[in-house]
Amino acid sequence: MNRQSFSARYSFALFLVVGASLAASHQFAESREGAGARDSFQTDNEPTVLHRGQDEKKKDKDSPTKNSKPDDIPEPDVPYWPTPPQVVDKMLELAEVKKGDVVYDLGCGDARILVTAAKRYGVKGFGFDIDPKQVRDSLENAKKNKVEDLVTIKKADIFTLDLKDASVVTLYLMPELNVRLMPQLEKLKPGSRIVSHDWDMKGAKPNKMVTLRAKNEMGLERVHKVYLWIVPWEKE
Repeated sequence: MNRQSFSARYSFALFLVVGASLAASHQFAESREGAGARDSFQTDNEPTVLHRGQDEKKKDKDSPTKNSKPDDIPEPDVPYWPTPPQVVDKMLELAEVKKGDVVYDLGCGDARILVTAAKRYGVKGFGFDIDPKQVRDSLENAKKNKVEDLVTIKKADIFTLDLKDASVVTLYLMPELNVRLMPQLEKLKPGSRIVSHDWDMKGAKPNKMVTLRAKNEMGLERVHKVYLWIVPWEKE
């Protein structure tokens, strides 16, 4: 093979190799661009999906029908813990409930104190609770015990109530909540009685405090305290 023929063949082969390389490079580039476009599509869309989820969560959070209560139904200040029957009896005994009394139960739960007072002493009772479920339970309890004519239940904020018609007020709240109620309780008629399960009322010296052992709804026994104040109370 002469040099001229060899050079021509070499040049042609080189042309084929370079052409193939260029084609492969172009195909690879197109492939990468396609993959890049797909990657870009996924990346661009992921934040959109996340943003939409966050917006939906925010709407759910702001929606009064899902995760929050309307302004006229605030959260209860304390969870409901039923007062054992023996403690209910002691509270009414210590308050010396008698015919003609009007009993107010602030945070009435299932109205067991009012129902017991109505059945045992024939007195009128008014129960107030901010939790709609407790209001329903109270109404059902009064109906079940056939004392609807004596027991009235209302959904209300106890810190806005006028208590002037009560002669006996029963409490099972917390010490700081008892203190918050003092301006209202001070306006009770002289001789009115206030009884509190477990918690005292700082700044007001109790007339009596008794202890007793009683089991709760789960059968666990512990010592319970019952405090009595007579209006006007003696300051500590």
